[in-house]
Amino acid sequence: MGTQFRRTGFLLVLAAAAAACDSGEDVGQVSAAAMSEAAPSSGDPGCTQEDPFTPFDTVDGDNPITMQNGRVIELRASNRSKCAWGRISSGAPGEEVWTERKDPTANEHEGPLGQTKIDSGTAKYTSAFKNDGKVMRACGTSQGKTECTGWF
Repeated sequence: MGTQFRRTGFLLVLAAAAAACDSGEDVGQVSAAAMSEAAPSSGDPGCTQEDPFTPFDTVDGDNPITMQNGRVIELRASNRSKCAWGRISSGAPGEEVWTERKDPTANEHEGPLGQTKIDSGTAKYTSAFKNDGKVMRACGTSQGKTECTGWF
């Protein structure tokens, strides 16, 4: 499962970088956003963003999601550390991203976790949080509208 999703995730990042090149977008910014998974340091202990992939088998929604204004909200995960984090891309300074976590049978969730804003550039990652038998999703706000990925 993990290898297939990592390959697909890599192809999606590669396609996004190629599209950015064709669109005339600053390739330096795209490369930094695509290559760096650096995030604030307030996540759960032991969480790393090693070997990241984008989980596609989500419940109650898609992952990633593209907002009407073109912002992309995505849940990223690591099989190695059993952690997940949120990412916003194609964004603008001031736009937010965070993650939420819950027991699969619960109605209420924990979050926002790692809520952060784009301070410069077009992308931002949250800290990584343990999923330990729980499901997680990423949410983001742009131009006053909030949207979330499906639960993974």
